[in-house]
Amino acid sequence: MKTFLFFLAALVVLYVGITFFVSNLVLDTPNRSLEESYRIATEQWKVNIDSIRGELPPPTEVSFRSPVDGLNLRGWYYQQDNADCAVIFAHGYHDNRLSMLKYTPYFDRCNCDLLLYDHRGFGESDEAYGTGGVNEATDLLAAHAYLKSVTGLPDDRIGWFGESWGAATALLAAGRETVDPAFVIAESPYADWETAITERGVRDFGPVLSALTPGTFRWVSFRSGTDFMSASPLRAGEKIRVPVLLLHSLADTLTAPGQSDLIAEKIDTGLLTYHRLDWGAWHAHNVVWNSREYERLLERFIMHRSPGFCTE
Repeated sequence: MKTFLFFLAALVVLYVGITFFVSNLVLDTPNRSLEESYRIATEQWKVNIDSIRGELPPPTEVSFRSPVDGLNLRGWYYQQDNADCAVIFAHGYHDNRLSMLKYTPYFDRCNCDLLLYDHRGFGESDEAYGTGGVNEATDLLAAHAYLKSVTGLPDDRIGWFGESWGAATALLAAGRETVDPAFVIAESPYADWETAITERGVRDFGPVLSALTPGTFRWVSFRSGTDFMSASPLRAGEKIRVPVLLLHSLADTLTAPGQSDLIAEKIDTGLLTYHRLDWGAWHAHNVVWNSREYERLLERFIMHRSPGFCTE
């Protein structure tokens, strides 16, 4: 009996230790530099970043503070002449603000001011644990307040555009019901943080990884001071009261398109436009695969759901 109890105790200690280690992988953000993002975008994905930048106004380096913990979030502000609209861009995991330049041309032609910023723990923003969109959603609301203060625009003239991690963040922020932006565009979001991590972990390491999920996310909640269960665009969906454009590649193997299917079921059909795209694009790369058609989808959504937003 003592041997069994000793063995059981050893298993518990081992489980606690392993799940603590795995929680490091979940919480620690991959800090890719702007230079590295530029290299990957131009060399691997053949995105002409220089051409896109050449069409935009000169950027201003800006920063604003997170109300969560006071850390500095840094970004680029592109100010147009006499802008009557603005868009905030929230990037995906493993990246930073530079990756969102590929989405800006349409909104630049709309003469919108643009704010591209680095999430907490990413790019040039201050170091912090990632929280799956919980603290990031609060940061996005702070970005909205900052942009509103410098532009003088009302809430309904400022839109949000998020990719992957940033898409989940934008949906979560919209679900807070504290600010109603003009719209939310969500490219390749996940339904909830735990599911996204487990889905990728099982794919990479096998079914045994799912057994570590409960312990791992309890460590995540304890160490980050957040409730990981609230990192759920799925739960936020039914609270969203602004137009939403949801896009997901059917060829996505990192975040399955079924995650967006689940989110779509929760959003009011009178507000939702959902495109399940069969262009063969990699995760969050629909715009890279077919930029012209992608911009047409943006244009149709804006004209139908937010008429008058774009003055192109």
